Amino acid sequence: MNMSPLSWYVALLAAGLLLVLAEVFIPGGVAGVIGALALLGAMGIGLAAFPPPWGFLSAIAIVVFGGIALLTWVMVFPRSRVGKRIALRTDGAQFKSAAPAPELVGATGETATALRPGGIALIGGKRYDVLADGGDWLPAGAAIRVAAVRGGQILVRSADGAA
Repeated sequence: MNMSPLSWYVALLAAGLLLVLAEVFIPGGVAGVIGALALLGAMGIGLAAFPPPWGFLSAIAIVVFGGIALLTWVMVFPRSRVGKRIALRTDGAQFKSAAPAPELVGATGETATALRPGGIALIGGKRYDVLADGGDWLPAGAAIRVAAVRGGQILVRSADGAA
């Protein structure tokens, strides 16, 4: 099938617009990138195939209308019914991480997983992410004692003194 440059221009322009619009519903960014490349291809064909003022004007039109569409999208879509359904509703400001308490220092427990040097330990019946102090490797089920709490990390040592 031998298509004229005008046919390629229209096909790439339509495909690019549809793929960019489809990006809203298809996660991952692939459709948007392919759509943007199709629009760039349409601009290139327009510049090469149309007479001097029209090729340049078609490229400018794609850039200007694309910019206006993007600006409108950013301003309008989050407030639309569909945008409200798929957008994040909270900013996470009220989220509080479970920071380890300093009173854990000296508490004993048991490793739930091997510490190489990080892993999971049961301390006072609760699961904690811990690090073996000094980078020691401890097997699962080993008795441990909390050596320190520094910057949100719980550092543990073997309770029997052997690493």
